[in-house]
Order: sequence, then structure tokens, then C-alpha cells
Amino acid sequence: MAKTIKIRCNGSQKHENVVDLEKVLQQKPIVTYRGVSTKPPEIPERLVLPCQTCGEGKVVISRAMIEENL
Repeated sequence: MAKTIKIRCNGSQKHENVVDLEKVLQQKPIVTYRGVSTKPPEIPERLVLPCQTCGEGKVVISRAMIEENL
């Protein structure tokens, strides 16, 4: 099942964007050791995507937001 999160762009109208984390991260595996899952080290500190609705806004996704929703 795809993990999606809703994030508002930083444009003037603050459009809501639905971001598929698996697609953005290209489905990196999560390794589990004795019940403790470790996040892939390849998670970037910050991702900046264009807004799906307007041309001026950017959608900023932080590493903390990604880890929280994986």
C-alpha cells in the first residue's frame, strides 16, 4: 500500500499536494532487526518538489516528515 502524505505548498494560495512517499523515495527497503526498524540511510535531509497545482509554489518535505510517515 502506498504511503501518501498531504503537504501544502509555500506559494501564495497554499495548495494542498498529495505526495506518494514510495514513489518519491523510489521504494527504498526498510531493514528490521529484532523488532527495531532502521530507516534507509539514503533518505535526503530535504526534498523540494514543484506544486501540483500552481507554478510558483514549492512543496518542501523534511527528513523528519518522511521518517514519521514510513
